[in-house]
Amino acid sequence: MIHTRTDYATTGYDELLQGVFLRYGRKCTSEEFKEANQRLLQTMRLYPTQRVNLDVLALGLVSPEDQRWMATAIIPRLADLAPNNYLYIAVVVPESAFTKLAVKAIEDMANASGICQHCQFPNLVEAKQWLFQQPSGVRA
Repeated sequence: MIHTRTDYATTGYDELLQGVFLRYGRKCTSEEFKEANQRLLQTMRLYPTQRVNLDVLALGLVSPEDQRWMATAIIPRLADLAPNNYLYIAVVVPESAFTKLAVKAIEDMANASGICQHCQFPNLVEAKQWLFQQPSGVRA
């Protein structure tokens, strides 16, 4: 179910997965990146879950400042909204070494905080398979 959509990013809730998602449709500016993540927070407020799926295949490079902002501002706020205050974050990343390094930097900072398990995957199928194995915290 789509919650918000722009030309650069879509947020929503996957009912089968019982998880929220953010999918980038194109490269975006720092401001667009931040705005899309703010919309993900809005989606999480409506559908609290421990499962988060991020698809950054089309995103492009993320600045070190935006990487830190994601790890220190957005992920803790998402965890605050999640059941048990813990997240399982599956990120679909492209083959680009630069993007993988940027996502790895966020992953390392986020995982060190103890509020999430943040993992990279080459495609959506593997990301969802991993998320299905994690608790959602959603009550039936």
